[in-house]
Amino acid sequence: MRLKQIKIVNFGQFSNKTFDLPSDQINVFFGANEAGKSTTVAFIKQVMFGFHLRSNASPFFEDYTPLAHVSPMGGSLVFENDDSEYELERLYAKGDKTKRGILTVKKDGQVVPENLFFDQIQNIDGSFYADSFIFNQEMLGQVTSLSQEDLLERIYYLGAANSGQLLKLRDDFAKEAGKLFKKTGKKPEVNRLLKQIETDRDQLAQTKAEFSDYEKLAQDLKDYKDRLRKAQKALANIQNKQASLHELQKELSNYTTLLDLQKQIKDIKFDSENYQKAQDLMAQGRNLQKIMQSLQEQLSSLTDNEINDAAESKKVVQQKPQLLQWQAEYRNCLQKANQLNQEKEQLLALSPEINQLLDLQTDDIKQLKEDFLALPSKPNEEVNENSSSDKIWYIVGAVLAVIGLILLGTAGVVGIIALIAGIGLAGFGYVKSEQANKQQAAILAKQKAVKDQRQAFYSKYNLDPDMLDLNSLLTNLNQYKLKESAEKTNSEQLNEINQKVAQLAANVQNIIRKPVDDGFDQILNGLDEIEEQINKQQELVQKKSNLSNALSQDKQDLKELNLKLKAVLAQANVEDMAAYDAAYQEFLAQAKIKAQYDALEKNLHDDLDELKQEAKEPGKVLTQLQNLAAQATDTTKEIDALQAQVAKLQVQLENLADSTAVFEAKQELANTETNFVNSSQEYLANLVVSRWISRSLDLASNERFPKMLSAAKEYFALLTGGRYVDIILDKKLTVTRKDGKKREVKYLSRGTAEQLYFALKLAFIEQIKDKINLPILIDDSFVNFDDRRIGYIKKLLEKVSENNQVLIFTAQEKLVDQLEISPLTFTKGTQDA
Repeated sequence: MRLKQIKIVNFGQFSNKTFDLPSDQINVFFGANEAGKSTTVAFIKQVMFGFHLRSNASPFFEDYTPLAHVSPMGGSLVFENDDSEYELERLYAKGDKTKRGILTVKKDGQVVPENLFFDQIQNIDGSFYADSFIFNQEMLGQVTSLSQEDLLERIYYLGAANSGQLLKLRDDFAKEAGKLFKKTGKKPEVNRLLKQIETDRDQLAQTKAEFSDYEKLAQDLKDYKDRLRKAQKALANIQNKQASLHELQKELSNYTTLLDLQKQIKDIKFDSENYQKAQDLMAQGRNLQKIMQSLQEQLSSLTDNEINDAAESKKVVQQKPQLLQWQAEYRNCLQKANQLNQEKEQLLALSPEINQLLDLQTDDIKQLKEDFLALPSKPNEEVNENSSSDKIWYIVGAVLAVIGLILLGTAGVVGIIALIAGIGLAGFGYVKSEQANKQQAAILAKQKAVKDQRQAFYSKYNLDPDMLDLNSLLTNLNQYKLKESAEKTNSEQLNEINQKVAQLAANVQNIIRKPVDDGFDQILNGLDEIEEQINKQQELVQKKSNLSNALSQDKQDLKELNLKLKAVLAQANVEDMAAYDAAYQEFLAQAKIKAQYDALEKNLHDDLDELKQEAKEPGKVLTQLQNLAAQATDTTKEIDALQAQVAKLQVQLENLADSTAVFEAKQELANTETNFVNSSQEYLANLVVSRWISRSLDLASNERFPKMLSAAKEYFALLTGGRYVDIILDKKLTVTRKDGKKREVKYLSRGTAEQLYFALKLAFIEQIKDKINLPILIDDSFVNFDDRRIGYIKKLLEKVSENNQVLIFTAQEKLVDQLEISPLTFTKGTQDA
């Protein structure tokens, strides 16, 4: 299994850091102290086996929470094995349920189950990997801090998995066992409890001697209580026997009753089923008679008066559709009357003069028309006084005449012409004025005649001819008279409907025998009532028919029931049902006697023999009761005496035994013995476990250690530059120098002991390479090696890397120089390599 890439997301001081490992054999990581070498080692093992963030008590715990407080924590490792590539990614984010981080395993880029990878490395855990494949100063420091014997033991048990933890566990159990028991000494718990048991036993013996009187009294009290219980039990037995004999006495009277009942028992044969049939027939007959009586009463209550006048009522009800038609016609007439009245009012509004012509006959209308047509037209000429033109003639003539007179003196001809013209014009004006006056007089005479005729027309007809439109008036008058005629016809139709309705109301009133108004709704209600009466009458007739039929059928059924009952009575050989009832009562009486007899016999069954004997020998039970009473008296006296003695002894014990020293001494001894047993069990358990662990380590090491020695010899020789050539395991572990001298491990220098331990761990890794082949991590494990020993390391690492990939983390430049490998470097204070 070769590691190809280390990719850190966030871990300790690193963030987003990737290392690509160039070699399948040896890879060197070079950097100063605190540059991140140990962090990288921790990252490799924790990605593989989990972040132990829950408890730092774990030996596999390092707190490498990201310094930048970022999330997630973790990263990935890429391994190559048998042409397959495995990527292990483990991340932990705040809030995740598991503190170990979430592991994702990919094989050739595809997510696969975890066990597909861990099966390749035999499912080892982190402790096994740390103990076997990681070399660091902490591990070597533990070795150098051990005594020579402990170091020898650690080397010997190296072949066992988790041997360091098992050795510590063994020592812890042995230490706990030593705290509990030692062959000599008083402080260990088991030793102390043994001494305490002896003391408690002596104290108990002394206390028992001091309280021997108490024990004697206690034994006497126990004996008297036993006697008292026996006496009380005997008294209880006597009382039980007395109760049994008293019960037997009571049963004697029952036994006598049993004998009397036996004498009364008769053998009666009675067919209960036949009797029940007769009872059923009687019950059916009684029910039929009750039904028939009820039917007869119902028929009697249905008199002929309740179903009369049906034909007349039906005839009246049949008029209901006609009434509804009348109601519709009546509403139409009312609506029409209202419409006609409105139309008349409209005509009067158009021609108010209609009121003056309503009383006129046809001839009068004709004369009116002739008179109106004979009226002369109203003259258009107006009577005018002398017009202004006539006056002008006068004025012009006068002016010219005056001018002429004036001009006569100056211009005679002109004056004369002017004077003549003025006189002419004035004469012409006079003539014109006279003609106008005559014409005006004629016009006035004509106007007066027309006015007189029109006034005469107005006086006769009370109509103003000047305002009269006779044709329109006569047209409206004709329309008005037509409306009045229609109103008359409509009124006659209303009267006819009212008469019909009144007649129907009277008919309804006669039938229902209560007042009915002429209103349509009341008449309809009355018709509904009549219709309901008719329906009831029909139902009554049908009911009477049904009752009659039912009565006839019940009479027939009753007759058949009587025939069946006679047959049943004949079968029972009785004359009537009364005799059958008497036979049944006798049967019930015998059944009762038999039931009483059976119950008494069952109740007395266990004592029948004694009762028969007592019946033969009267007084025997009484004698036994008397004897038992005497025994009870004697036993009661004995109990009283014993109770008095018990009370006396209890008082003596209370006076004597105010202290419970004996019981306390016994309890104290019992407690000490219990503690001794518990402590002894704990001691033996610790001792057994300690020895079992030692034996298990021996078995594991005896099997694996000899196989490791061969490889360990070669590695040890390389590390020591050939100074030591052999490792021998006998009763002790010894090493052989080049000169043939042997030395026990406990006499080796610490540097040589570390080299031996180093060689043995590498030999163990070689032993398991076929099953578990993982990178070896060496974290500054050669700090304490001198230059000479560092020189031997190169050959050793080249030998080891033939089977396992080796990752060296170091701050020693001379080691890097001797290895002649280009390192992956760390720079302190940065995240770069």
